[in-house]
This record gives sequence, C-alpha cells and structure tokens, in this order.
Amino acid sequence: MKDTLALTTTKRSFQGTHRTADPAETWARIVPILPDVGITRVADVTGLDGIGIPVCNAIRPNARSLSVSQGKGVTLTHARISAAMEAIELFHAERTPQHVEEATYHNLGAAHAVDPARLSLLPGQQQSLGQRPLSWVRGRDLIADCPVRVPRDVVTCDLRTDAPTDGVFMTSSNGLGAGNTVEEATLHALCEVIERDATCLHQALSERIGHEPALIDRTTIDDPLCLWLMDRIERAEIDLHIWAQFSDLGVPSFGCSISDRPGSRILGGPIGTFQGYGCHPDPGVALSRAITEAVQSRLTYISGARDDLFRDDYASIQTARNRRGWLAWLERGTVATDFREVGGWACDDIAVDLGRILALLVRHGFDQVVVVDLGITGIGIPVVKVVVPGLVEPTIDNKAAPGARIDRFLAGWNLSARHRVVSQNGGARP
Repeated sequence: MKDTLALTTTKRSFQGTHRTADPAETWARIVPILPDVGITRVADVTGLDGIGIPVCNAIRPNARSLSVSQGKGVTLTHARISAAMEAIELFHAERTPQHVEEATYHNLGAAHAVDPARLSLLPGQQQSLGQRPLSWVRGRDLIADCPVRVPRDVVTCDLRTDAPTDGVFMTSSNGLGAGNTVEEATLHALCEVIERDATCLHQALSERIGHEPALIDRTTIDDPLCLWLMDRIERAEIDLHIWAQFSDLGVPSFGCSISDRPGSRILGGPIGTFQGYGCHPDPGVALSRAITEAVQSRLTYISGARDDLFRDDYASIQTARNRRGWLAWLERGTVATDFREVGGWACDDIAVDLGRILALLVRHGFDQVVVVDLGITGIGIPVVKVVVPGLVEPTIDNKAAPGARIDRFLAGWNLSARHRVVSQNGGARP
C-alpha cells in the first residue's frame, strides 16, 4: 500500500452502493482472477426463497476458513460481486502478510505498535501483554500518518489447526475490506468496524439498562431503493422491523429483522427470524445494507451451504421461542424515530467520507486507525484490514464484549431520553 492514502477518489452511486467503478466493470475485473483465489463457482441462490432480492454464494473448496461466502445486492451483478469480494477478502486474510517480526510490545514502544490490551482477546487472556513476545505485521496509522505494527493474529483468518498463532487474540473477519481501490476497500472495512461497535453498544443498552429499541417510522423512509426493498419483503408476506443503532460516533447504523407472518406458506410454513445490520455515512446505503443482509441471512439458512452453521444453529432458529424473544424485544420499542433525522451525509468522494469518519473518531478519543495492506501481487484486487483499537466487536459467544468502551458509553447515556437522534457532527440530541 502507498505510504499515504491518495485522497482523490471520486465515487458514484450504483443502486445502494457507492463505488468508483460501474458494477459491470468490477465484475469483468473479478471473473479472470476467480481461479487464482480458489473460487470454483458463484451460485445464484435467490430462487430458493420467495422474496426475490438477489443473493449469491461464492464457493472456495480449499479455503483455510469459510469455504462458502455470501453476497447480496439489488441486482444479480451486485450480489455476484458482493459474494466474490467476501471470498476474495478471506483468501487474502488466510495468508500471512510479509515482514512478520517477533517482538514484545514493550520493546517496540507505543509509538510504533498497537497496544495488544486494547484489542479483542480470547477468554482468559491477561490484559497485561507488554512483555509477551508476539508476531507483528506492518500497517499504517491513518490518524498519525505513520507506520505502525499490529499483531498478526488480529489481521489473519487462517483457521487451519496447524496455522501459526500466538493464542492470544480473537480471530475475526471484522474490518476486512475489498474494493476497486484501496480507498474504497478502506471505507468498506471501516464502516464494518463501526457497525459492529454500534451493534455491541446497542446490545449493551438493551441488556444492561433495558433501553427499548428505537424503531424507525417506516412512513418517514424516503430512499427509493429502500422503499423498493421494503416492498419486495411486504409482497412476500414477511414482517420487517427496522431500528436505529445509535452510538456516539454519528455514522448511521441500522439493524433490522425479518420473519414470516403466522400462517405464511411461502416456503411451506414460517422458518424463523433473521437479522441484518448496515453502516455507512449515507443513511440510505446503511439501511439498504441492513435489509439486504437480513435477506441474505435467511437465504444462508435456507440454502444450507454455510460451513460454520451446525444442526443446533438450525434448530434454534426454527423455535417459536426464538421468534417470541425477538418479537418481545421489538414490542418494547415505540415507532417514533424519523429516518430523515438519523443524520449522516452524502458526498461524491470517498476521501471526504474517510476524512469525516477519522475526524469523528479523533473527536471521541480514538487515537489510532490502522490499515494493513493485504494485497497480493498478481491478484490485483485491493484488500485491507482495518483495526481501530478501543472499538468493540462481538465475542466468540456473540455477546457484547465488556470493557471500558461500553462502560463509558452507558455512563454517558441519558436515561431520560426515550430516543436519540445522532447529528452529522457526531453529537447526540434527544
């Protein structure tokens, strides 16, 4: 990766995505390298469900992590690209970057490395890791604009039993991003990291202080694509609930759930409740991502192709208890949040998006945003891993990770505010 990001990337809007190239151009660029990244086929599974929103699977039989990656979009081309890019991200993350070095955090120094105690640790790991030898790879801190080292295990997704590991950090695909350019990949990855953080904060609000969901008033949604997606779900006789996932950062983030109505016969009977999440500076893009991800989650279950879902997972999704639990939580909320007041911004330059998000992170006390270049010579698709020390992500058991970030957020939450609207500058107003 270049020493600094070239902040000159103009983007265009393509039906729910902001990209630097037309989807047809991107797909034409991907097809020739599919064999190089181990993808044997990209399967259209849309027709297995009755909703009609495109979903595809990308198959990598010799993967070192997941062998089936999912993708979604408004058109079949969008879904193919989404699935292929997910698989391409994992292919790169399964391979250890060059220039791995062994050292302790104490020897490297805070100016040259990420503090391992601020990252997602495996259960039982000690917080004091300064004197423990770790494997490090090179990244670049976008805030300080300087090289910085990050633990290898935070970057890689090689799940083979004999893969090298320090046995300290949680392995996660959170923060992986691929795109037409490094900047595009970085924005995609950074939005994912912020989305996971917002999801954890929202979960903590519900679990610890009983905060009711801030359900979106669907009559206020004015984004044409989101309206089309909602119409497809309605026509399939599926209930859709949407909520805002407010955090202190001010980047729009949404969650949604879809579930068959009682008595639905679209697939022979109700099959469960499924969730989706999305984050992006443009609230329309963020919401469309959440809706399409929920549809993708449902088709992942229907297709049975995901290799990290087991019998118990399928059984739990089908239970009436699962549905009742979600409905009970949703019924606690009041449909009072205006989609048009969620905030965010729209612009035509990825550089502006990145700059604003970095400014929001700095404003809220985050001092490092590290980008690790995972690009492989000969593949030609930019892939990065973004690490933001201090932001939280779900733990192995899919719970909101405890820690200072969540504690500070809850302490600052105004319990008297029934709903909050996050403004464009990252503040929050009742």
